[in-house]
Amino acid sequence: MTFKKLSLSALLFSATLLTAGVAVQTNATASSTDTPTTVATTSTSDATHGIVDGAHTVWADLPAGSVATLASAADGIPTYDDHGVQNGTTPGPGTQIVTKIAVNLEPDNTDSLLLQLLSNPNQWIKLNSKVYFSIGGSSDTLYSTGGKSPIYFTINFVDQDGKAVQNPLVVPIDSYLGEEDPNSHVNDSIKTAMTSIRDDLPQMTYNIDGYTPRATDPVTTDGDYTTTFHYVSKKAPVDPGTPGGNTSNNTDNATDSSSSSSSSESSSADQSNNQPAPVKNKAVYATKAIGLYKTPTFTKANRQHLYSKQSRTNRPQFTVTGYARSKNGILRYRVRDVHDAKLTGYITANSAFVTNTYYQSNPKTIKVLSRHGINAYGQVSLKGKALKHYARGTSLKVKAVKSYHLTNRFVLPNGHYISANKTLVIKK
Repeated sequence: MTFKKLSLSALLFSATLLTAGVAVQTNATASSTDTPTTVATTSTSDATHGIVDGAHTVWADLPAGSVATLASAADGIPTYDDHGVQNGTTPGPGTQIVTKIAVNLEPDNTDSLLLQLLSNPNQWIKLNSKVYFSIGGSSDTLYSTGGKSPIYFTINFVDQDGKAVQNPLVVPIDSYLGEEDPNSHVNDSIKTAMTSIRDDLPQMTYNIDGYTPRATDPVTTDGDYTTTFHYVSKKAPVDPGTPGGNTSNNTDNATDSSSSSSSSESSSADQSNNQPAPVKNKAVYATKAIGLYKTPTFTKANRQHLYSKQSRTNRPQFTVTGYARSKNGILRYRVRDVHDAKLTGYITANSAFVTNTYYQSNPKTIKVLSRHGINAYGQVSLKGKALKHYARGTSLKVKAVKSYHLTNRFVLPNGHYISANKTLVIKK
């Protein structure tokens, strides 16, 4: 489906024609039963994000002037309630003002990114091949396919062995200026909205038949746009003292069976083959023991290097240069070892074993981990003369996070820059 791009002035003109009020969603924790139950909450008119009452849906405000463009459809564009259940249609082609963005966790709901209509707050449309929207206050647009190298918002559902118990939700949130724009990025407003949704997800209880939420840290995030719901099979013994998985405090647990076993595949150490390939050209490090393999199908014979589990400051780091799948469809990263450029190959893409090397969001306060300390610079490139040296154990306030190529930097209150590498600093 090809859209005809409307001018910003036309979109803003359309926005002035729609003046219906916006219903306020209230912050609530989803039901702990399999059937959602409405939870009594206190409405707050100034809430900018939250969990929809009685639904497995998390929402955040969009900037004023956000406009969805709808393709022509003989039967109209389907609309949904905040449970993701179809409740009508809205005509196309044309534009609609949209006020909120939301993600619904239910497995039967495809196209999980929802946009609330200003004209009828009880109706939401899904971002898909018939819908895209222009982000208010900018010239950026958001499509269901993302940009040329999509950035994904991902929610995984895994058991105690790392196996998927429900297909992951993988939503492209790449926003760009148009087909001529070669760069992938997330518009600041969308970044704020999706970060708020990510931060609200751990407040939700979401049950899956045959499983119970893990007792310790049932929902974790890697600090980026990836969240994982952890479960324990009702048939398996529960060990609440072994959190496992992708934790926000980088807890080390277990061993990557794909690197220590002679079997050809390790389903417990790798992501489901239902998950789309993530963006290449990113920096990751291993939190547990993993192997580096010559091919995407892991065997003991083609393992060229074994990385043992290391303390945080010594963890092996990699640049992701691409991706591939094993013969069974399991996702792998194609990587280059940061400390030895001659070491290239394939590693697991399972977030329980590898995660972002650099903090993606502002931890507010950090502590220096490096035994050599860390230097602060006046340039984001960390080049030139060091302006200040901070010894190991020093606590620092963080004002912001700034991207620089494949890395991130922390901006200190005095405007100086330091590395946001997790092997050098840790969130307090």
